[in-house]
Amino acid sequence: MLVDLHVHTVFSGDAVMAPEELIARAEALELGGIAVTEHDSYAASEATAALAEGTELIVFRGIEVATDMGHLLVFGLEDDGWQVLREPITGVVSAPALVQYVLDREGVVIAAHPFKSTSPSLGERVLSLSGVRIVEGFNGRCFSDENVRACQLAEAHGLSLVGGSGAHLVNEVGRCVTAFEERMETLPELVAALKAGRFRARYYARFAEW
Repeated sequence: MLVDLHVHTVFSGDAVMAPEELIARAEALELGGIAVTEHDSYAASEATAALAEGTELIVFRGIEVATDMGHLLVFGLEDDGWQVLREPITGVVSAPALVQYVLDREGVVIAAHPFKSTSPSLGERVLSLSGVRIVEGFNGRCFSDENVRACQLAEAHGLSLVGGSGAHLVNEVGRCVTAFEERMETLPELVAALKAGRFRARYYARFAEW
């Protein structure tokens, strides 16, 4: 099952892709699923999930959280209760606190685009987060050398690799994907597959402007 594990819509606040466009593009690429990881909000992905009901496309709902160390992809939470972690004055979310919060709820945390130069990214600091064992080594909005560095870090330290487009535009969808060994239809099934390592990351859709 091919899943673009990192996509955004207009409900992220900085993307221009409507949920309808995302679903149509994912279906055209014959993806089995997409993970809608709107910025700092679980609730924001509800519209896309609702629109995909009745289609063959599976929509998994996650969150891309901006923390004090960089961006993290979170799967397994089904509300925005994690917002209690925000520091009252600055609004900053502690990465270690978020990881522990997610693990306590049997979720999984992924280091998003760890070496992306144009977004807050963890880099090698991911190694200090003992609960993070998966790295986004294939990101469709990263330069190839940034993805290579992420893959090299993962290989050197025994971390798993996933792929996601990070799409904010419709023509970015599917550039990078995660190939899972089995079909999944629910968020708990996705979390279980991620924890078990039953996947591999890869490039998928190529475009002339890539």
